[in-house]
Amino acid sequence: MYIKLKTKLYIHQNIPYSFNWNKQNHKDKYSQITSNREELNKLKMHFKRVYDGIIPNNLFNSRNLPRISQFKIRGIKTSFIRSFSKKLIRSDKIKYHDSNSKLPLHAQKVFEIYRVNRIPGNPGHEPILKNILIKDKNSIAIEVPVWNEAEAQRITGHIDLIQVENNTVKVIDYKPEGNFLFSLPQVAMYGFILKSKLNIKNLKCISFNKEEAWEYDPNILLSDIKDYLVSHRINERPWENYL
Repeated sequence: MYIKLKTKLYIHQNIPYSFNWNKQNHKDKYSQITSNREELNKLKMHFKRVYDGIIPNNLFNSRNLPRISQFKIRGIKTSFIRSFSKKLIRSDKIKYHDSNSKLPLHAQKVFEIYRVNRIPGNPGHEPILKNILIKDKNSIAIEVPVWNEAEAQRITGHIDLIQVENNTVKVIDYKPEGNFLFSLPQVAMYGFILKSKLNIKNLKCISFNKEEAWEYDPNILLSDIKDYLVSHRINERPWENYL
């Protein structure tokens, strides 16, 4: 079946971002979910604004403002980060999904298409995200611009993928390199910005690649992650200036 997507291409700081909105999946959610239709409507208004080009491109193109994608954990050895990741998973503060879970399986299928068709290199973000947007009924938009316009807290970013499952909005980021904890501040901040902007109550963040996925509440950034960084004397936590 042919799926028509609403698409708007943005060029921000010379990088192309192709916003795609699966309106049919979004519409279908109204008949499936009654508990958070107000949130579905707020997402719809945000997507419509993005599709119509009504976003502050001057902020997105400003080189004087930070981008959410710059928020990473720095100054801690990879071995320590891996050990801490396992601890968070064991305590169920981060939910681990293996290679047989939905998002990794979608990514694997795109890798297989590349292999079978002898397409050089590995698939990037766009083919993997677009495949999920078309094939997964919970997926409603990819490359979604988000921003904060408050004077002292101006910041911008692009969310890889937004899904809605039951009464939960999921902010999802594709991380082919793994080591998800390094970039957790970035993905959690996407969640905080979206929650604040659209007053979303139930929201989870997910980082994934073709091998695994990690699901967590963005508030972990201000509790366990903060405590861990403080214990390692990491005093530079720039994302806290935007919360």
